[in-house]
Amino acid sequence: MFLKECWKRRVCFGKGGRSILEKIIKQLRSPEKLPAVVVGFDGYVDSILRVCRQTGGAGPEFFDTMEEFGNYIRGKAWKSCSLELKLQTEKVGGNAPIFSQTISHLGAQVSCIGAFGTPQLHPIFRELEKACTLYSISGPGFCEALEFRDGKVMLARNDCMKVDYNTLVEKISVPNLLKMANQVDMLAFFNWSELPGATSIWQGCLRDIFPRLGERKRLLVDLSDCSQRSEQEVREAGGLIREFAGYLDVVLSLNQNEAEALAKSLKLPLKENADLAAMLRERLACEMVVIHLLDRAYCASEKEVVCHVGRQIQKPLLSTGGGDNFNAGFAFALLQGMMPEEALAVANGVSGFYVSHGRSPDREELAAWLEENFTEKSIEQKGKICYEIA
Repeated sequence: MFLKECWKRRVCFGKGGRSILEKIIKQLRSPEKLPAVVVGFDGYVDSILRVCRQTGGAGPEFFDTMEEFGNYIRGKAWKSCSLELKLQTEKVGGNAPIFSQTISHLGAQVSCIGAFGTPQLHPIFRELEKACTLYSISGPGFCEALEFRDGKVMLARNDCMKVDYNTLVEKISVPNLLKMANQVDMLAFFNWSELPGATSIWQGCLRDIFPRLGERKRLLVDLSDCSQRSEQEVREAGGLIREFAGYLDVVLSLNQNEAEALAKSLKLPLKENADLAAMLRERLACEMVVIHLLDRAYCASEKEVVCHVGRQIQKPLLSTGGGDNFNAGFAFALLQGMMPEEALAVANGVSGFYVSHGRSPDREELAAWLEENFTEKSIEQKGKICYEIA
């Protein structure tokens, strides 16, 4: 009955699209006290690369789509091949650092715990250090990201990251971790899937930190791509998230692949994304579950499921980090007191700006982007109006 009711009530902005946009813009431009966040626990040096299909006097011609690249590779089976890579940029990588960088641009005060280099920071993180307070507990991982118009292939080397609970409390004591958690408005845990020690960190926080919090906090969780984790491991992570909900208001953010992997591990049926978000929220006792796609996002809360349709950027300048920018926009909007449907619009706006410009916006740039791109164009979903950013 709950899922049926959610389906009936699913709405993207309802009929007051412009007035809600005005409310978002007003909130973005308000001088209210800036929120504070503690974020963890990964860190990468990202090399953004394009794959050359041909090189020559006229300059390189790149593979446009993942499908095109995949078909080429398939055709070279038993033959081998050689391909040239063109470095587009080298940048701060990892879910926690990119999220931290983005939400700090929006005005949040950020403490980021992660793998940034020891005993000294890797030079790539020096710029991040200007925006956030960094606590480095390990050397960084390294990622070669092959970018295509319709997605990216992340080739990661994680063995340099020695991130687990023992390392964490050696670098930052339990009393100091508890003090940090009590002083902020939100906690954010990222990239469980690529950090073998992430489960130990989650278990340690459940044992030593969360039961001793002075007041109930929000916790944003993003598992990241679970495809290299076993179904049993994903199910155990889901169980820990449910335990988190005993102490914190958990906001779980997933892309479609992650949502389906989590649902499969929990033996839930794979349904349409609105229903899937609602089922995961109910099973894991979360405050909210978000499922974000390239052109839209869904948020299930106890009250309803809302959807926001955004503009899919046809020729992204940079897609690596788009999901982290989405998460930062969503988190910042919640910290500013916005409703889920408003937070989805902000999140899509931050992500859209990022993939279009190759960098994250500040609040004024985000407000201008939303004002420029928000239209009254609408689509019907089960009798409700969904306003687009298009």
